[in-house]
Amino acid sequence: MERLIAIGEALIDFIPSESGLGIEKVKSFEPKVGGAPANVCAAFTKLGGSSALITQLGEDPFGDKILHALSSVGIDCATVLRTKKANTSLAFVALKNDGNREFAFYRNPGADMLLEKDQLKDEWFSDSFALHFCSVSLGDFPMKDAHKKAIELARKNGAIVSFDPNLRPNLWNSADEMKNAVEEFLPLADVLKISDEEIEFLTGKTKIQDAIPQLFRGNVKLVVYTEGQKVQSFTRLTRRARATHSSVRFCTHFFRSEKRQKIWKI
Repeated sequence: MERLIAIGEALIDFIPSESGLGIEKVKSFEPKVGGAPANVCAAFTKLGGSSALITQLGEDPFGDKILHALSSVGIDCATVLRTKKANTSLAFVALKNDGNREFAFYRNPGADMLLEKDQLKDEWFSDSFALHFCSVSLGDFPMKDAHKKAIELARKNGAIVSFDPNLRPNLWNSADEMKNAVEEFLPLADVLKISDEEIEFLTGKTKIQDAIPQLFRGNVKLVVYTEGQKVQSFTRLTRRARATHSSVRFCTHFFRSEKRQKIWKI
């Protein structure tokens, strides 16, 4: 079975025991395995697909916890590496009264950030149909070059490249640094997933119809736009929206359908 490969961070999210409070006042947190690339692999595997995650964990109990959780849902962990150079990344989160989330990251550096391009192997991609990545791991550290190598190997093996910026401003030194990284990698993707909260930052437009011309850059052939539970897709050929009832339904149709192969010919 062809598989979906994701590259990027896998970390421990510390979820608060109570909402409406800032991190300073939360009494306790529960550790949960997280990281957007890991979540994508888990969701796809639960839908009946085959997946693998390329990341790096510390030689610590949190790394053990993540590895066990990934394996338990059926994710191939042969591509998950370990290191003693840094600990596994951690993130504390709280939901404040105003509805905004507060984050505190312990990732300076985290083990995932130190994954180097030379650690990736060509054979990891031999049976892949898609490579998925986000922007959290595109900062000025070795993992950025590992992403470039992964994209190169994915294309060499005929795989689709999918990019979800999944912006996290508090992980960057500045908004400009984050935007520059996204703009560098956006043209390298075949599929771009973007939300209503991200289009204004990346394009200066507030409506997806106005932003679309700026998003079809480089290799981008399909744009998936999410606004809450509403999902729309746009192709380079038509640049017209196709409504989908939910993001899960879209992903199920797209990643598991033979029709996905037709996109690269548009």
